[in-house]
Amino acid sequence: MLLLGIALAGVAYPLWWDHRSNSAGHALLQRALHPAALRAGSVNAAGSCPLSSRTRAFPATPRRPGVLEIPAIGLRAPVLGGVTNAVLDIAVGHDPATVWPGDKGESVLLAHDVSYFSGLDRVRPGATVVWQAGCEAAVFSVVASAVTRPGAALPTPPSGSGLALVTCWPTNALFWTPERYVVEAELVARHSIALPMTIPPSSLPQLVVPAPPALAAEGLSLAQSGVPLGHLTIAGSPSRSFREGPEPLVVVNAALRDFTAAAKAAAAENMSWWSALAVAGVPLPQPWALSYDTNVILVVNLRTVNSIVLSSPVVTVTLTLRNGVLLVAAVRAL
Repeated sequence: MLLLGIALAGVAYPLWWDHRSNSAGHALLQRALHPAALRAGSVNAAGSCPLSSRTRAFPATPRRPGVLEIPAIGLRAPVLGGVTNAVLDIAVGHDPATVWPGDKGESVLLAHDVSYFSGLDRVRPGATVVWQAGCEAAVFSVVASAVTRPGAALPTPPSGSGLALVTCWPTNALFWTPERYVVEAELVARHSIALPMTIPPSSLPQLVVPAPPALAAEGLSLAQSGVPLGHLTIAGSPSRSFREGPEPLVVVNAALRDFTAAAKAAAAENMSWWSALAVAGVPLPQPWALSYDTNVILVVNLRTVNSIVLSSPVVTVTLTLRNGVLLVAAVRAL
């Protein structure tokens, strides 16, 4: 029964991951990441915090997100209340069963791996973590980190105010994982600020999979193809903001659809489909199975994706981007 449960989880996770990557919420994302959202309520028209309004931090909401910053890994992320897919698709989520950061007790913030918390394993004891909501900031110092199981106890530090940052382990896994990585921090300071911390507006990549309608009708989503997922690697010289954000998942999701389209075109020996998907001159390859774990490598310069390599035990497919369109540049059977 245990083995059956693990197998079912391995099938269910890719379906859930695809839903997560495609779920609605772009309007919420723009609202959460736009600096104006942080100026609601306690911030005046000039964007500053009047002394009369510098009180305790407000809870984060879709219209007034909090901001989490970890300078050591270049993270600056929006924080919203809740841990549903709709929240974690676009932000760091606050566990509603815990206090807000800076209050007495243990606060818990969660984010997906290969997203905002993809670099959490690089945060070391002594690193600074800043929570800011409106005109108040709470400063924490990291005291420990550990790999643990979901539901493990998170003790409140001696100061009485703790912050736990939680994500899946390993942090580059695209598959279902039963372990969690936890960074523990304790409150060291809390103060009012003159200007609210802001987050740059979102610029999620808009990638096109050039599958003809008949090919698209074959079903290209992860839920339809059932491709088992491996690990994500980001190579090249990506910016920190690219690594610590939702962009990699957006790119991976489009790349997997293109990978599936290419496999279906090869299986059907359909040159019309293949011509639409591949760079001119790339020959129609032999068919390959989609039932093997597939790893993804993104080659990135700052925030620009130059190429994508998808590799399974039977095939390696290299994709290139031309004006936002994903094209197959090479296929190598293994």
